[in-house]
Amino acid sequence: MSKTYTDYVNKTALTIEESYIDVKTGNQIQITPRVQEQLEYHTENQTLNHLILSALHQYFHPKSVSGNNEQILSEIADIKKLLLERNVAVNTAAKRKFHTSQDEDLDLDLNEVVDVLEAFGG
Repeated sequence: MSKTYTDYVNKTALTIEESYIDVKTGNQIQITPRVQEQLEYHTENQTLNHLILSALHQYFHPKSVSGNNEQILSEIADIKKLLLERNVAVNTAAKRKFHTSQDEDLDLDLNEVVDVLEAFGG
């Protein structure tokens, strides 16, 4: 079943079937409710020709997404590398601090500990 959308102001008419054949791939594609809604909206607002030309422009001149993805993945890899290096540095520093604090604890005099405990009621 076909439906014709007509923008009388701009003398634009478009007849849509239930499906169409993608001219790049040859695949048959169903018309979605979202496409139908947009066709109706632009027909009512006398912008049907703008919708058609915008769709054609995007179809024949798609934005390059793969280049942006590679750049993003590269930046994520750099951030991961920095985080891993920082994690190693933090872990090493924490281990040093732990070992240092253990050494300091060994230098305490047992009599001093007893005096502190007695002073605070322990």
